[in-house]
Amino acid sequence: MAKKNQLTKSDYLPMEDYKKLLYLLHKDRQYLWELYARLAFCTALRVSDILPLTWSDILHKGSLTKSEKKTGKVRKIPFNLNIQTRIEELYMLLKRPNPNELIFKSKFTGTSISPQYLNRIMKEWKIKYKLNIENFSTHTFRKTFGRYVYDTSENKSEALLLLNRIFNHSSVEITKVYICIRKDEINSIFDSIRF
Repeated sequence: MAKKNQLTKSDYLPMEDYKKLLYLLHKDRQYLWELYARLAFCTALRVSDILPLTWSDILHKGSLTKSEKKTGKVRKIPFNLNIQTRIEELYMLLKRPNPNELIFKSKFTGTSISPQYLNRIMKEWKIKYKLNIENFSTHTFRKTFGRYVYDTSENKSEALLLLNRIFNHSSVEITKVYICIRKDEINSIFDSIRF
């Protein structure tokens, strides 16, 4: 767990690899883990806010209202039709669990799985699916969301301001570091050296 005001060491997943992961999880019938990867990306929530979700929190609503554990901030996150349809398809493929049950429930304790358990599973995905990422963890999908928003935006400054608000960072500079913009900018300087 990251200390207060310290950024996590996880990296973002390049979009091509994120899509590859979703495809391979689905192909391997790992529907629950596909759902985690989708929810973590499309909500930009921390693992501590996703693991306690029940099916009734996300089914047939078109949005998710969540009080963030770390900040206490209440967020209403809309699901577009594509996301809502995918959630419902995965629910059906998982044989329609009780809507009041935890989505990510441990078979052993009956409570939600731990972030540590999920991180171990994700390390297996990294190897099995040959993902091009150094530090892969539950925080990766939140960073992938941020990088996707930044990369696909025509107005980079506006995108950074919006991401700063979504992530609740104290400054845009922190947001830049968080989604690896600073690292890429520094690397490009060294890559540009020609003599």
